[in-house]
Amino acid sequence: MADNSQLAVMLTCSVCQDIFRDPRQLPCGHSFCMACLESLIDFTSDVPFRCPDCRTYFGSVIGVQKSYALACISEDHRENNKAKQKESVFCDCCPEKMEPAIKSCLKCEVSLCKEHLQPHLECQAFLGHTLVPPLGNLSSRRCLEHKGQVLKYYCSVSKTYVCNICALERNQRNLAEESSTVLEGKLTDLMNQQYNSVKQTVENCKESVIKIKEEIRQELTTHSKDLWINLVTVLLLGLWFISVYYAHSLSVDNQILQDKLQKQQSQLHDMYRMFAEKPLNSPSHSQRNGDNVGDFHFLSLNIDSASAYLKVSPDLQSVERVKTKLPHPSHPARFEKVPQVLSNQCVSSGRHVWVVEAEGYWDIAVSYTSIQRKRKGKDGAAFGVNAKSWSLMRNDIGQLFAYHNNSKKILNKTLNHNKVAVGVDFGKDIISFLEVGATNNQLHEFKAQLTEPVCLGIGLYRVDPHSRVSIITA
Repeated sequence: MADNSQLAVMLTCSVCQDIFRDPRQLPCGHSFCMACLESLIDFTSDVPFRCPDCRTYFGSVIGVQKSYALACISEDHRENNKAKQKESVFCDCCPEKMEPAIKSCLKCEVSLCKEHLQPHLECQAFLGHTLVPPLGNLSSRRCLEHKGQVLKYYCSVSKTYVCNICALERNQRNLAEESSTVLEGKLTDLMNQQYNSVKQTVENCKESVIKIKEEIRQELTTHSKDLWINLVTVLLLGLWFISVYYAHSLSVDNQILQDKLQKQQSQLHDMYRMFAEKPLNSPSHSQRNGDNVGDFHFLSLNIDSASAYLKVSPDLQSVERVKTKLPHPSHPARFEKVPQVLSNQCVSSGRHVWVVEAEGYWDIAVSYTSIQRKRKGKDGAAFGVNAKSWSLMRNDIGQLFAYHNNSKKILNKTLNHNKVAVGVDFGKDIISFLEVGATNNQLHEFKAQLTEPVCLGIGLYRVDPHSRVSIITA
């Protein structure tokens, strides 16, 4: 017979992360709450429905049946848990009275009665605290690997709950694997191109030798032996020069290829070393002192947020404006009214610097992830026209503008280089833009009271001139 914790895991719906309510079984054998299945089917009405656990496709008609035994077991387990919690959980703030607790705070890790719960409901300082039904043993909600971190997320792969640091580490590991795959593909394509080029050169040399032999054979019938010898000497000398030229060209190409390969391997090595050696800090528990959190060594673009008029590179490091609308699938995070894109990585504390290389008509911004994605106009999705983003814009004639909360400021400065550094300092509440060159030129600085995680934003609003922005990763 499985113990109580194992039984709770087996009776937990992988969609809502709660004990089954009115469970229904799919043809693949996995069970979910009826309300969860209806929500998933409504959300995926335009594509074939897939099982959230095994990813099996089903047709337009999905046969489900109610699991009566599972429904009875789930309901009985829920009632037993409620009874146990009501019997054994008391308020931690009044131990002498043994007052029953009605809520537990996962942030403070205490159980509270009705009287001591009022500050959590009324004071602004406790707005971010998560209140749940009374829990008798709050220590079981902590991560064993990262001491003090609360288990908030459910991992469908390991079938266990994980903390936010575990989730962030897995996300970074997946990004590193994806980057490694992209780099490997690019190197393979480059080496194939070099091989095909050398192969074509050799084939051309062979054809040239065959033609020369044929010409020599024809010349022998009409010219003397001395003329033939002179002709052969000249042709051999020409072939020698051609061979030397192609050998030198191949040597230069190989050296360039080796330099690129060494640089890519160095970047990948630094990336793996960062994941292996640098501890990751939880965004929700980081201090706002500006010295504890290091910069992200790897920054990539979120393709799900990219407008249909923006083309993101396969390695997620650059984006360019296109004239024809691309067939991007619909996504809640996608910008629909303005050609903009956000980065995958966001930060919520410390000091960070991102460097980009930009050309054409561009807008580089720092934005909250909660920025609108669908609306135009004031308080809309465009960077700088709302209170959730701060941007630096360069138009087609080189003029610079600073935007925030629909306020425009003309900057009497020009760019001599095409590299711009974006700095975010949570400790001082400063967002700054600098030109990267022989000497760093301060372009503009915002004083911003940052209250949410921020990420890098890029806007490319015109096709002419050609507009493109790339993230500098090394």
